Amino acid sequence: MLSKKPSNHFLAFPNIDLGKEAFIQSNQQSLGELLTFVDFANSQLTLGFVAVNLAKDRNTLIGILQNHPQCRDIQFFVYDFADRELRFLLDALVQELEKIQGDKNKKLVLIVIGLEKSIGLFGPYPPVLQDLNFVRDAFLDSLPHPILFFLNDVALKRLVKYAPDFWAWRKGVFYFKQVGFKQELTLERTLFSERTLRNLNLPEKQKRIDLLESLRREQATNIRAQISILQELGFAYRSIGQWKKATDFLLEALQLTIGDENLRGTKTSLLYELGYTYTSLGEWDNAIVLLRESLEINELIGNLQGKAVTLHELGSLYANRGEVEEAISMFRKSLEINERIGNLQGKAAILQSLGILCANRREVEKAITLFHQSLEINERVGNFLGKAATLQCLGRIYADWGEVEEAITLFHQSLEINERIGDLQGKAATLQCLGRIYADWGEVEKAITLFHQSLEINERIGNIQGRSLILHNLGNLYADQGEVEQAVALFHQSLEINERIGDLQGKAATLQCLGGIYANQGEVEQALTMFYQSLEIIEGIGNAQWKAAILHYLGSLYADQGEREQASDLLQQSLEIEERIGYVKGKAMTLRQLGGLAAQGGDYTTAITYLQPALEILQRIKSPYAEQVRAVLERARQMQEIPGN
Repeated sequence: MLSKKPSNHFLAFPNIDLGKEAFIQSNQQSLGELLTFVDFANSQLTLGFVAVNLAKDRNTLIGILQNHPQCRDIQFFVYDFADRELRFLLDALVQELEKIQGDKNKKLVLIVIGLEKSIGLFGPYPPVLQDLNFVRDAFLDSLPHPILFFLNDVALKRLVKYAPDFWAWRKGVFYFKQVGFKQELTLERTLFSERTLRNLNLPEKQKRIDLLESLRREQATNIRAQISILQELGFAYRSIGQWKKATDFLLEALQLTIGDENLRGTKTSLLYELGYTYTSLGEWDNAIVLLRESLEINELIGNLQGKAVTLHELGSLYANRGEVEEAISMFRKSLEINERIGNLQGKAAILQSLGILCANRREVEKAITLFHQSLEINERVGNFLGKAATLQCLGRIYADWGEVEEAITLFHQSLEINERIGDLQGKAATLQCLGRIYADWGEVEKAITLFHQSLEINERIGNIQGRSLILHNLGNLYADQGEVEQAVALFHQSLEINERIGDLQGKAATLQCLGGIYANQGEVEQALTMFYQSLEIIEGIGNAQWKAAILHYLGSLYADQGEREQASDLLQQSLEIEERIGYVKGKAMTLRQLGGLAAQGGDYTTAITYLQPALEILQRIKSPYAEQVRAVLERARQMQEIPGN
């Protein structure tokens, strides 16, 4: 939506002094290329991008174009769309173009400025860029004129990332350096990659890393250039699963921001990225410290969008730790900011996260409502990546409730979007979800095929963490089929990757599965070792729900060995956590286990006090275990009535 201020639509710049020697002398080659571009551009859609950071330098360039003899047969119209709420740029341009009276004897060239506002600094898929990418073909008929987009470095980088189809139509890109700004064009072109990093093939990612490493060795004199190189290296290494290297580069970049008030915006971004990295590795305490520091800076500098994104990430962290009230508080604060600034995409993401939280608490109807609200927004703003992710969430809910056909339909809808927008990482994740459904459904061959398709994509794009997860899922599948040696081999491959990249969550999950295999094989000591190693990692991470599950497994294992006192103690610890975090399904299963344990010891009164609430919960959530618990409860009541019991 355009601003209502008249000056924001059409600007006529006064003649600008052409004697700004410092800027012009530093950019003579780029200026010459830009003048040639507008001179030779045909009277049809021709896209040019001008990378210039300062408004005064941008205005100097526009003044030169308007007054240069080489452009005397060109009529420039300058449109300032500095409106944070702008969504549909094509519509706005067409509306403004209808108002002007052009000189038919002169070529018309449109200049667009101010898009930095609507593109923003943070958050994925700005709506204005989504629409730009989606309606690209319509520009051919609606705007048959050359168009120059003047953007700063950050906005141009985000346009390349989030509107790759529109960017692919560029006919010229012209980079203008600030006076005294020594960042080389090679760096500019490296940072402005033409495709989303996560979907590049491994050789392309490595080529990018090699170039960035080369630039780093050249020791750029400008601190912002140094930070940009280090940050991009962090992202690149993170994309191939080399988390330690990624962390080291991001930390090095962060060090360069210390003590410089002008770099506070950069610092908060780096703190967020480091927090996100530590979250992915399972180092949640470190992540919270970094994210809270990022939040504090965002509040100081008034960066509402950055604040909303950071609150969202903190909410997800607290949800994973089982601190539900704190998570909900963070999500609601983020939601309020997104609604206030009109960030519909951010709102959709928060609704999805709240849906996941409700789903984990077995509040299924509320979760489905939230997912559908998120889906409706994503469809309305054209956020295809968000839509695919929300469809996955809905698919998981229906799968958990045994609605397999509905789940498969939703996953296939998500997969179709992944393929249409070229999201390889999303496609790999969706194939994995489908594989797990077919595995649970007993269609082993189909599941294996899907897992291997996902594995091939993860290997192609260098997603080591994704590869580890697939190996883990294949291990579970073979274990369920009784092919223990194959399962153990796959789990150890997954474990090796997790240890190499420092993925604590992945390591804990794999140790837990190995513990389950050894327990089923009767190798109790080995099983206990694996479970306790997993428990130690999980306690360090702070994942309460996961800790409760491991304590439950350990309690069951001790119960099988006849060590009822030890088993009861572990199960009680699990129950206490499940009640504290509101994990209803886990609570029911632990009550069921405690009831069975008490019945084995002949304490039928205690058994009934556990089994009755377990049955009520399982019936309420329509669990297939409800009938089994009902039978055990009935048997306990019968035994209680026998004299002497």
